[in-house]
Amino acid sequence: MTFNRLMTGAAVAVAAICFGAALVAADRDTSREFLEVTGFDVAITSLQQGAMNGPGIAGSDPDAFGSEWVRLAREIFEPEAMIEETLDMMEAIMPQDLVDHGIAFYETELGQRLVEAENAAQMNDPDTQYAEGELIVTRLADENPARINEYRLMSDAIGGVDSSVRAVIELQVRYLTSAMAAGASDIQYSEAELREILKDQEPQLREAIQSSGILASAYVYRDFSDDDVVAYREALEDPEMMQVYEILNGIQYEIMGDRYAKLAARLSDLAPQQDI
Repeated sequence: MTFNRLMTGAAVAVAAICFGAALVAADRDTSREFLEVTGFDVAITSLQQGAMNGPGIAGSDPDAFGSEWVRLAREIFEPEAMIEETLDMMEAIMPQDLVDHGIAFYETELGQRLVEAENAAQMNDPDTQYAEGELIVTRLADENPARINEYRLMSDAIGGVDSSVRAVIELQVRYLTSAMAAGASDIQYSEAELREILKDQEPQLREAIQSSGILASAYVYRDFSDDDVVAYREALEDPEMMQVYEILNGIQYEIMGDRYAKLAARLSDLAPQQDI
């Protein structure tokens, strides 16, 4: 499943506690192989492009900060640095048996076709992707509704909508509190007030995440057979694979949260062009 589901910031810590120091952590070479085989390296490095596209996380116009935003995002979301941080966290908390489990599935013929499709989708224009996905879902609703349900089950297996909602809110809180602390925002709320405001937006956020997830899946897996999709869903529902995704989602969130907070802390440099 495309690595776009975010978990709460506690996911990494919880994983470390659950698996414990007694388990053998993956070595760096194997961890790097895992990133390449599963396509998680592309998911991590593509965070830079997403950040450079504009400060949408704060609800701002993507062009509001101009070229300076792009320069700052390129610097803070430097791909190799994010990959090295990913490897550091994998070595710290991801057991070797889970790394082996992930590689074993994704290096299969089906796994590699899935990774190729998911990697390609990371580079596509999201608006075009979702527009095409909407057409596909409309057709599936009439001809093959069971396939739409498979996409929902796949989402549940790798974290689900509720976890994504919590993570997005945490990401927004970290970004906005850092921006306010840097004096780069014309709004001033306490963290509690900010959380209450964002909580009021949960229903709309949940609906948007659920809808976009279905549309994205419909687009990404459009050339796969029903049997392929079922096989993928079953693989994702394996308890070990679910643990793999819990850790990966936690890692991705930590990298995003840390870097968006750093970016927000430096927004005062961009303030002459546009405040938040």
